[in-house]
Amino acid sequence: MTGETARGPARVRRGSKSAARGVGCIALLMATGRVATAQSAPQPDITNANANANASIEDRLRELERQNRKLRDDLTRLQQDHEFTKTRVDQAMPVIGKVTGYVDFGFFYVQGDGSGIRPDLDHSHFPEYGGVPGTWVLMGDPLSTAVNARGEPADTGQSRAVVFNPIHNHGKPSFILNALNVALFAGVGDDLTVNGLFDLVPRNRDVSDPGGVALGDFLDVKLAYAEYAIVPGILSITAGKFDSVIGREYRSQESPDRLSVTPSLICRYTCGHPLGVKARLRAFDETLVLNTAVTNGSSFVEMFPFYDEIDVNAFKTVSSRLSYRFRGAAHLEVGASGSYGAQDFQTSDDVKQWHYGFDAHFDWHDIDFSAEFVQGHALGKTEVGQLPCNAAPCLTYKGAYAQVGYRTNNWLIPYVRWDWRDAIHEKGSDFVYVSDLTRVTLGTRLELGTNVIVKAEYTFNQELGGIPQIKNDVLTSAFVVKY
Repeated sequence: MTGETARGPARVRRGSKSAARGVGCIALLMATGRVATAQSAPQPDITNANANANASIEDRLRELERQNRKLRDDLTRLQQDHEFTKTRVDQAMPVIGKVTGYVDFGFFYVQGDGSGIRPDLDHSHFPEYGGVPGTWVLMGDPLSTAVNARGEPADTGQSRAVVFNPIHNHGKPSFILNALNVALFAGVGDDLTVNGLFDLVPRNRDVSDPGGVALGDFLDVKLAYAEYAIVPGILSITAGKFDSVIGREYRSQESPDRLSVTPSLICRYTCGHPLGVKARLRAFDETLVLNTAVTNGSSFVEMFPFYDEIDVNAFKTVSSRLSYRFRGAAHLEVGASGSYGAQDFQTSDDVKQWHYGFDAHFDWHDIDFSAEFVQGHALGKTEVGQLPCNAAPCLTYKGAYAQVGYRTNNWLIPYVRWDWRDAIHEKGSDFVYVSDLTRVTLGTRLELGTNVIVKAEYTFNQELGGIPQIKNDVLTSAFVVKY
């Protein structure tokens, strides 16, 4: 038993070895099969994959190049559009940005018949002019009843020298559109500028009057000139129709610039716009200024009959002003001016006209003060055996004004002005004007922001030198809007 038992296990061990050898064979066969299977399976085509990848990259590069070209084209078009727009804006801006001006609207009332003259019918006041019909010996001043910055009188009455009567009011209270003002400015290069200024003026005309030839509205060209800066800030030359170089009131004669509503009595001699050429020299940091002009005629205003734009004589008028501005806390400027030339509206070079004057301006804190004196003479011409000045009118004059304004705050400036004028204007048997008067003007100026100005004033006219008192005080106002 023991032997059997012992032999049995031995057989079992021999069987286990055989089984192990079988399992190993099977495993070997399976592994061999897997290798064969792996070797027989199809392998990926690496060459085709690389080719496809390269093709995809090229396509993407071509697409990026196409998009880049499109972006460049779009950018070019935008740049061209921008340049075109910039060009149009540059062309438009000098016109849009340099067209300025103002609207001047007002209300006025003048005592009496609206005029500042009366006839010496019976020669009782000035018998020395007995050779002239009494209706043509006129006492007073035809421009003393001015109602606006243009200096237009409410009515010229029976005037024979100043016959242009655009308002023709007869002394009745009235609204008035004084002017639509337009100013033009353009730069031509760095040193050349062109300036223009004109008023569009609406006035009356009776359309049923057969003597009328046009509507009352008219255009008044005040300035039209070119200025070239030879040495910028120091020396310039101007050609065309420009501001006077006489006195200083011409600097502030436009309605927004003028402190008052109306001009002084002597503005008619200094506030004109002559035609010609002028030079302006500034030295010592602009403390010393010299203006000199050669013009067709005088610096009188156009509504006064000693101004012509187109000359009828060969001798030109030379005008000049020298001024000095003192430095310091208070701004003080003094000036002297004069002119000499052939008298306007007559053909002889031998008939002369001269003028001189002095002016001052003082600006200290809130006080603004201006004063001016002028004197002049137009010789006229008299034919043998005729009344004086029959061939060309004569004019002898002198006058002055002083004006002071006080800025009480940022928007209110009350002011007072005193005027005086003494003149004789005669032309043979046609007319004689005897003018000797003084005026006092009280007014106030309101500045409502930077573009709106409201002004009102009352002027007391006082006749002097044997002239009877005339009811011709003036109440006037102005509502000015700048643009």
